Amino acid sequence: MLIIFGKKLAESKKVRFGLTEVFGIGLSTANKLCNLLNIPPTITISELTETQKINISTYIKNSLCVETKLKQEVYENVETLKTINCVKGFRHRSKLPVRGQRTHSNAKTCKRVLV
Repeated sequence: MLIIFGKKLAESKKVRFGLTEVFGIGLSTANKLCNLLNIPPTITISELTETQKINISTYIKNSLCVETKLKQEVYENVETLKTINCVKGFRHRSKLPVRGQRTHSNAKTCKRVLV
């Protein structure tokens, strides 16, 4: 069983798809990681050797910003936008879509006042 940052990865999944369960690792990052560590794309997590498991976990710990650290960084970035009073910060504060999405007919959920 491979556990990375408290996430138990499914044994039956292929390595590149199993790594996407970790917050901050997408499919392209998982593919790059497999290519870098010379892990074949068809191998499952249960077929990994102990050295491969150790290599994956040490690479992620040393090179990538994932899980709690990444969530904290995103939160701090949003708080910075709010404090400098920019347009994106105002829209975050008002709980409106930030990236220019339509609000006339869409975004009913985020415009709703939460009780």
